[in-house]
Amino acid sequence: MDFYLTDETGKRLHFPMNPERITAVTAARIQTFEAIELGEYALPRGTVLTRITFDGLLPGETRKNTVLVKSWRDPGAIAGDLSAWRNEGKKLRLLVTETPFNHDVYIQTFEHTWEGGHGDMRYSLELVQARDILIRSEGEAKSNGEAKVLSASRPLPPPPKTHTVVKGDTLWGIAKKHLQNGARHPEIYNIPENKKLIGPDPNAIKPGQVLRLPV
Repeated sequence: MDFYLTDETGKRLHFPMNPERITAVTAARIQTFEAIELGEYALPRGTVLTRITFDGLLPGETRKNTVLVKSWRDPGAIAGDLSAWRNEGKKLRLLVTETPFNHDVYIQTFEHTWEGGHGDMRYSLELVQARDILIRSEGEAKSNGEAKVLSASRPLPPPPKTHTVVKGDTLWGIAKKHLQNGARHPEIYNIPENKKLIGPDPNAIKPGQVLRLPV
């Protein structure tokens, strides 16, 4: 089994380690597919996958030759590609071999944090399936029944603005850069996703963390 994300230019990300499971939220119910030991699975009739989530580990360089790792890339480079695709609203193709997952998607959320002493990165992804919108005018409906298909640029609001922490960053400096006032740094820390990522100490931000910015 292999996990791939491919953009419309042909650029492909092959995840170096498989997540333990991938979850699809459909219009009718939630399905969970075990990625380590595949059991029986079936897609419900009359429903369309709308949200797909999975999380896993991007191994550091010291683990790149271990048996579970394939197509190793630097975790920071992978995080950069995923962040860029999310921020630019790129339509991607998700393919998980040996499963029914082969869909056009957008990245709704991408969260990651560094952990351990091997340069590993823990990540989680939430994807939303991209679909065309079928438009039928009243005249078309009465005449020949033909319809126009308009490609949805994105079925979601624009992604939030973010800042990727680099060495030497402080919340004060980030607030001054993006909000034009360093004193507004508590607004950045108090965003729930940021507080969960940073932890109890607002001064403990780490390079590689992606912080959401206030609107």
